Amino acid sequence: MSGASPTERHAQLVALASELRPELHRYCARLMGSVIEGEDVVQDTFARAFIALDELEEDAPMRAWLFRIAHNRALDLLRSRAIRAAEPIEAAHEVADPESVDPVELMMRREAVETAVSRFAELPTMQRSVVILKDVLDQSLEEIATMLDLTINAVKAHLARGRGRLKAINAQ
Repeated sequence: MSGASPTERHAQLVALASELRPELHRYCARLMGSVIEGEDVVQDTFARAFIALDELEEDAPMRAWLFRIAHNRALDLLRSRAIRAAEPIEAAHEVADPESVDPVELMMRREAVETAVSRFAELPTMQRSVVILKDVLDQSLEEIATMLDLTINAVKAHLARGRGRLKAINAQ
């Protein structure tokens, strides 16, 4: 990308986005525990990438940068989900209309149940990220370290702990 014009950089991002979309979606869907929320994260990732493209150094690896944006956005959403889950249930009475059964609401409830039984959902976020990137998306330890801004030893530690936890979960 050395010396690339802004138009050329946008074209390169579009091409890479098209190529990376399926892999990025698999990562985000598993990280979020939901195909729909994973798609939301992917779309938000590309929107944020286009806005921030001018700030990216020309020799920086765009692929790792996109995964880092997706990872950080997913973490933000998971944190906000945890905050919402901690709100008292009484707060929902003011929002929900018990008379109407919204098909989207039913789908979201079903999805929440499926998420609750997901093996990955029980892992701490960083372990979940590393295990998905390594075992599902077959990324190298070096690529994972770059994507998540970790050392290779930290990646190995998260991977070992995550795999051990998954084995324990499966044994239950």
